[in-house]
Amino acid sequence: MKRRIYLNFLGLLLLCALLLSVSVSAIVFNVIKNQETAAVRDRAVLAADLLNMGIALTDSRFTDYSNYDADNARITIIAPDGTVLLDNKTTAANMENHGDREEFVEARQNGYGETTRYSRTFRTDTYYYAIRLDDGNVLRVSKTMSSIAGTSGAVIPAIIIITVLVMLAANIVARRLTKNILRPLDWIDLEGDVENAAVYDELIPYVKKIDQQKRQIASQMTALKNRADTIEVITGNMKEGLILIDNAGSVLHANNSAAVIFRDSDMASKNILHIYRDLEFQNGVKNCLSGVNAELTIRFGGRLYDVFFSPVRDGRKITGGAILFLDSTERHEAERQRREFSANVSHELKTPLTTVSGLAELIWNGMAKQEDIKGFAEKITAQVQRVVSIIEDIIRLSEFDEGKVSREYSEIDLRELADSVVESLREKAEEKHVVISVSGENVNLTANKRMIDELLYNLIDNAIKYNKENGSVKVTLSMEDRLCKIAVADTGIGIPEEHHNHVFERFYRVDKSRYKKTGGTGLGLSIVKHIAEHHYGCVELSSTEGTGTTVVCWLAADER
Repeated sequence: MKRRIYLNFLGLLLLCALLLSVSVSAIVFNVIKNQETAAVRDRAVLAADLLNMGIALTDSRFTDYSNYDADNARITIIAPDGTVLLDNKTTAANMENHGDREEFVEARQNGYGETTRYSRTFRTDTYYYAIRLDDGNVLRVSKTMSSIAGTSGAVIPAIIIITVLVMLAANIVARRLTKNILRPLDWIDLEGDVENAAVYDELIPYVKKIDQQKRQIASQMTALKNRADTIEVITGNMKEGLILIDNAGSVLHANNSAAVIFRDSDMASKNILHIYRDLEFQNGVKNCLSGVNAELTIRFGGRLYDVFFSPVRDGRKITGGAILFLDSTERHEAERQRREFSANVSHELKTPLTTVSGLAELIWNGMAKQEDIKGFAEKITAQVQRVVSIIEDIIRLSEFDEGKVSREYSEIDLRELADSVVESLREKAEEKHVVISVSGENVNLTANKRMIDELLYNLIDNAIKYNKENGSVKVTLSMEDRLCKIAVADTGIGIPEEHHNHVFERFYRVDKSRYKKTGGTGLGLSIVKHIAEHHYGCVELSSTEGTGTTVVCWLAADER
């Protein structure tokens, strides 16, 4: 706008300067022309008066006048019939008859005449003034226009210089006028009182409108920012990965979970097909951008994800897509464990029940000898106890899974409880010549006594079962950072490292043959893990094959 105003002012001033220069030049030319023509007329009248007074052409007064004016004007005397009698610029005898000249004709009729026309003699426009003399002859005085133009041309350089100076001044004036006009606009404070913000009254409505629009835009920007921040917080804290793409497949937004999944914190503007090149995934993206919902399950980085592709529409036009990643590893793992659990339960229950059924059938059919019936009854009792033990463990795990475990906590002496468990397992340990010792602090623990008893029993029982002959089991109790630590270490067969992450799974077997010998349910360590977690703790295992195993349980010392 500043440039436009400046150019408009400058153009206007330059136009005025040019018009003024042209006008002055025309006025000067006309003034000089009028002065020169008036001088021609005056000289013609003077010469006519002299001739009428009877002064001869050879008279010194006329001769002196003619010589004086010889360089400026042409004097011609024409007879009534048009014959040229005298001319001070050329030979009269060589001149043609002037009877048809306009100024001659007017002079003969009116006493004087004048005209301007092209002169063949001087080859330029010439002004003629003629006066009829008393003797009937006509005196004509003429002057070329080139001499008049030459006279006026003397002032043209001065006019040009003045015009240039005026143009320079116009440039300065245009700049200052532009600054003066725009200075109040620069002073407008849209942040303050809009009533006093505009220097020009005509601008107040516009300033008010701008202020209103500014406030509206600020409000909308605040709302958009709050909405964007809310969306950012929501998507940023989602466990699910979310990626938004445009219709070309370029990533518009990826939340933190998506960045973790693809191990790429800067996916913006990258093409999703370049980030993950799996063919099935790329087909899902293409289907999504063509307007078709799609879903698939992929394995990425050791995890399973259910991926949902949803096209984003603006009317009928596909403007992009949303890709949602749901980590289904635990669900698939739970389904796998459920299937395995069902199979294991069926197997574990089928084996003792088959034995019970077979032995009972032998007794019922009378095929068992009398002396064998007692042994069969003992086996049936043992198998039934095994079934009951499995069912109790399954019920206990189901209670943990469903959150129905009682939180009846009480103050217990952990050392006393550990000694009691050890005493109950003393006979079993002596059968394998395993020495059990309890050491450490006298720890008071707020917990579910029955669960802690079961935890200690399972850990010490496993340490005895999988120990070597003449081995040892050490139970250590201590307090560390308000946590109760129960460590059970044995000198048994140990657990290979590849099984460390699985031993707390239900029915997981490291050695199936030994498992059948010991007669365990395969659920003990799983129950230990659930009891520890129920008391806001955890279980750690360290083991070396052939050397021994140490299981450490951390429990919260206070009721929470």
